Amino acid sequence: MASSIVLSFVGSQDPYSEKNNEQGSIATLIRHLLDQKYSIRRVILLHTEDMLEKASDTKHWLQGKDFHIPEESIELVPVGAELSKDPVSLLLAVQEARKGLEKAIPFLSKQDRLEFNASSGTPVMKTSWSLLQAAGYAPHSSVWQVRNPREMKEGQHRVFQTNVDTLKNEFDFKVVKKQIEDYNYSGALVTLKDSNLSTNLIIALLEYGQYRLAFDFNRAFNAIQPFANLVEPEFISEISSLRQKNRIALFKEVYFKAIIKLKNQQYADFLVDVFRFQEGFLRFLVETKLGFNLPEKFTETQLFWHQLKAFDGGNLQHFLNNYKLKNGQPLRFLEGFPSRFVLIAILECYEKEFANLLEPLGQLNDYCEQRNRCVHSFEGVSELEDGGKILKILRDILRQKTSVPDNNPFNVINSKICNLLTEVLQS
Repeated sequence: MASSIVLSFVGSQDPYSEKNNEQGSIATLIRHLLDQKYSIRRVILLHTEDMLEKASDTKHWLQGKDFHIPEESIELVPVGAELSKDPVSLLLAVQEARKGLEKAIPFLSKQDRLEFNASSGTPVMKTSWSLLQAAGYAPHSSVWQVRNPREMKEGQHRVFQTNVDTLKNEFDFKVVKKQIEDYNYSGALVTLKDSNLSTNLIIALLEYGQYRLAFDFNRAFNAIQPFANLVEPEFISEISSLRQKNRIALFKEVYFKAIIKLKNQQYADFLVDVFRFQEGFLRFLVETKLGFNLPEKFTETQLFWHQLKAFDGGNLQHFLNNYKLKNGQPLRFLEGFPSRFVLIAILECYEKEFANLLEPLGQLNDYCEQRNRCVHSFEGVSELEDGGKILKILRDILRQKTSVPDNNPFNVINSKICNLLTEVLQS
């Protein structure tokens, strides 16, 4: 069963006003909550040094016959000496309110709510609860106001909520939107967890983007599939091709992810994608030409070289045996796993057929070597002047095999999520 924890500073009018003999805001709020069938789990009362007696009186008042709140459920919390000396400091008031919130957390279950009384204490003490709610420290909370009964107008309620969820939603929207623009889907998921902006579809799209970015295409499909009729058809078609390991679809995916890495200045990861693209494309071209697969395991290498020796009447093997690298050295690894240079040499043996691809693929070699130094020699990459040039090379290679959309599919995902968030924000 859901319960409430009430937090409040103690003011000079608690537990009752000596001027008009009316109950103070703490007692009035708790009476209202009880009348509305709220279950009060705990009451936490923060007080300055000069309000100790008022706090003690309020505790006894709440234990009385009108409330029947057990003594052990009412906690008096003295604030720091600094706020007692300077009770108009907003910073100090917020800091003490947070300490009160920390006192409440151990007693909260997932279903419980926090009830903040924003009508007791100095003006900054009253304001502190709204600031905590707006900042996201208390996502499951209500901020309550209690009117002076002598100043109420017709039709007004004495106890009412003044939640600042709208302001908090604006803050959350701004943060999440920036995270999405940076393709930080996991961060956006964390932010939305404690917000009022999430929907099942938004969560599914964020998971789709997160898993797709991580090459976990099966989980990306599982996240989006229940909402297939609510999202753009290309979301489903693209992930379906990727799940089926369509080579061209995978190369396009690596290209678009490389764009993201470059935008986010993740240069080392960008070079890894460049290496992945070049090696993958070389393997694709070679396997298509030879008609049999390159080895994935060491136990498959012997069969591969046996097949290669017989290919094209032995002409290819003869070409590789006499091939010289730019430094004049012969090819290595003609018995184990074929290296990138072996793959390039195989394509050069049929230069006329691959003339348009050999040059741009070869241009990536220097950047692939830079990637190797990052991985194997722990070299960092803080700058990359040729990023735009590299992307153009990748795009030129892709265009010889497929069409390449101008808009990154991850930007389409981002646009969809932001539109949905805007709808929730405005609703």
